[in-house]
Amino acid sequence: MNFKLFLLSIWVPQYFLKKELNFLAEATLNQLDNLLKIHSPNKYQELPKLILPLKGNLEDIRSKMAQEHNMRVKALSDILGPEETVKIVRPLMFKTGYCIGLDIKTRLGLKNNLNDLIKAAKLLYQVLGIEFEFHEGKSCQPYHLKRCLIIKHCSLAQHYLPLTCQVLSGTDEGVINGLNSQVKMVFKDKITEGAPSCIAAIEMKNS
Repeated sequence: MNFKLFLLSIWVPQYFLKKELNFLAEATLNQLDNLLKIHSPNKYQELPKLILPLKGNLEDIRSKMAQEHNMRVKALSDILGPEETVKIVRPLMFKTGYCIGLDIKTRLGLKNNLNDLIKAAKLLYQVLGIEFEFHEGKSCQPYHLKRCLIIKHCSLAQHYLPLTCQVLSGTDEGVINGLNSQVKMVFKDKITEGAPSCIAAIEMKNS
């Protein structure tokens, strides 16, 4: 049994949630800023100065982070166009997410099993204000999937523009792969695109 995960599944201190949320905010915003510096230094200079760590309660920090994501993705889209933004930025957000997942895996001492992955993902999504259910077998058949995550509540969805969600969801997919290199997550439906829930396929190697 992983006692770190066990304890965190019982009770998560607010200071821990805020610390991890700011960790995610800094990693993702730095990547977007680096891209803006490359593709449009002028646009980057026009952005309001960002002060980290973000302050406030959890919902305040989530809202501020989402707004900062929106501004940067829009700035990149104004220069590159929506399709090229997704093509260029999403894979880099996946890499950022992978590094985040790997860091969390090391800090929590996760094993390469599905149980540890789902518990760690629940903890991470709690930080972001996201609630999901893991399904496999018959309950995933309506989506023609063997395994899936179904997200019915997402605090970020009320703030994100659809393009921002499309780009930043690459981070989620990268985090899952970082937590367990044998697992791949692929979003099929998103709340920000009008779906009632976000649906993500969970694909495992050799299964």
